[in-house]
Amino acid sequence: MTNEQGGFTLVELITVMVLIGILSTVAFSRFADTDLYRQALFSSKLQSYIRVAQQMAMAQQTAVYVNSAPKSLLALQQTAQSQWQITIANDTGMQSHSLELNENIQVDKQLLPIGVKLVLKFAANGDLVQSNYPKISQVTRSIALQIGEEVLCIAPTGYSYEGSCI
Repeated sequence: MTNEQGGFTLVELITVMVLIGILSTVAFSRFADTDLYRQALFSSKLQSYIRVAQQMAMAQQTAVYVNSAPKSLLALQQTAQSQWQITIANDTGMQSHSLELNENIQVDKQLLPIGVKLVLKFAANGDLVQSNYPKISQVTRSIALQIGEEVLCIAPTGYSYEGSCI
């Protein structure tokens, strides 16, 4: 008669506990600082709203095509310390969205003050034709929006991408 018992040895149990401890330490350290994730999420949402404003302008093409006449706009404004208001408007209506971020935004390395709106206007072909910050001007080069560590670049063609402007 053999007496075999099944189970784990003490060494195996301690090894598994040590591995779980190491994995939980690494996972906890990744989620302890959520500011980077908030910046990335804000940047991603802002980029989506820029693309929506551009697509709304392109959807309004008419038989009388005027390249430089703005067809839609996107306005970005910090309304409180961590509250941002994004407004997208065209001839048919307006949408407002609130986002939360505890960071400042720099437009071409100039701080966008609380209460000041950054307004970007898009033409019927989707091009970015006008910006109001730091002064109202026609867009001839890319605009860099720095959101904490993230950089969002908007080209004169209206295309937006993450990374430094070319």
